[in-house]
Amino acid sequence: MRTAVAAAAIALVCATSCGASPAPTRREYLAHVSSVCRGYARKLARVPAPADPAAYGDVIASLRRALPLLRAQERAMRGITAPQPVLAASVGRLLALDRRAITRLEAALAAARRRDAGGVATGLARFTSDRDQVHRTAEDLGIRCDPN
Repeated sequence: MRTAVAAAAIALVCATSCGASPAPTRREYLAHVSSVCRGYARKLARVPAPADPAAYGDVIASLRRALPLLRAQERAMRGITAPQPVLAASVGRLLALDRRAITRLEAALAAARRRDAGGVATGLARFTSDRDQVHRTAEDLGIRCDPN
């Protein structure tokens, strides 16, 4: 009898704490992702954008601060599991766009290190275009990144 009671107690404890937590609702998921996005947006807002692609030192200093934040944001957002396969697919496309934008910025940084003004300008322009697409896609999904 004691064994049965102990087994039942263990089963009850495990059912309430050992099992996987229930998947978040779409609203909860979007609120969590939006919170992560806003937190990083506030940090990124403090990084000055390079004013001139030919001012290599400014470009390098700016991108060396921005890239780790963008990479960390991407990792944090990838770590949040979407509650529905359809939403997961849409978020997967968003994160692929985000990865491409980060890659463009890495290319701009590499060009700045080579003292290649054309490469810097191209990388920054492509990043800006991709970033704008990421923002539109995020908003369409219901993700709000406005830092204010």
